[in-house]
This record gives sequence, C-alpha cells and structure tokens, in this order.
Amino acid sequence: MGKTAEDFWDFSLVLYARPGVEAALLALQDEEGLDVNLILFCLYAGARGRSLEEATLAGMRGIGAGWGQGVVAPLRAARRALKPIAEGDAAAARLRAEVKRLELAAEKEMQLRLDALLAGALPAGAALLPPGRGLAERNLSAWLEGEGRAFAGRCGERFARVLDACFNDD
Repeated sequence: MGKTAEDFWDFSLVLYARPGVEAALLALQDEEGLDVNLILFCLYAGARGRSLEEATLAGMRGIGAGWGQGVVAPLRAARRALKPIAEGDAAAARLRAEVKRLELAAEKEMQLRLDALLAGALPAGAALLPPGRGLAERNLSAWLEGEGRAFAGRCGERFARVLDACFNDD
C-alpha cells in the first residue's frame, strides 16, 4: 500500500493515543516551549527512513514559525482562554468547540506542509536509512541543536518516553 497525504496525521493520532505520550508531548510543549508537530515530524521521518538534512530542517523551521507559532499557537491560546468561560456558558462552549476544530484543522494543514518536505527526491548522495528509533533520535537531536536545545535532562526523559511508545516493537 502506498503513502497517502494522511499518513503523517494518522501516525500522529496513533502515537498520541499511546499511554504516556500525550502527557510527555504536552509537557515538552508547555514547559519546554517545543512544537509538538515538529517533534512528531522528526519521529515520522525516522520511522520512514528519512534523515532530516539541513535543507529539510530549514523548511521545517519555516513551517514551524509560520504555521506553528503564527496560526496553531494563537488558536490554542484562544481555546485555552475560553475553557473557564465555557463552563456553564453554552455560547462560549460552542465557540470553544469551533476554535478547537479550527486548531485541529490548522495542525493538520501544518502536518501536510511538513510531510511535503519529505515528498521530494532524496538529496544527491542521500539514501533511505534503516527506519527506527536511532534515526528518529538523530532527527530530534539535529532539530534541537538548531533550536539551541539539547536532548538531555527532563526534556530527554520526555523524549525517551515518546520514543519508547513510538518504537516499542524495535
């Protein structure tokens, strides 16, 4: 069966539903300031045997800034701001549900744009690598290094939890 435009989204939904993943990803987002969709992209690329080279990482950062920070994050902030207001207020609850729908649609569009970075031909001299945890860790490390961050400490423990869930069959 061939790759579809929904593969990255489906991969993300399956992984997010695994025990401990949601909590780890939300902690990486809320406490470490990292974009969950970019984390998932590093894992997805590794699972597909793709190493994230500098050109792909640059494209990824651009999508993260434009869609992640410019669209998804403001929608998430609006949804979270509506939560206490929506308790006992039907109109606010409906608005919050609509904002959540838009937030998910924006995340899905962001993922489609990220996935398109992998759709092109492999760079000259590059080859598909054995898919799995090692490659996903390498992708995460390359991305984090570009962000001036490290795969260490509490952040590293949270990444390990997500990697365990993602590659538990390896």
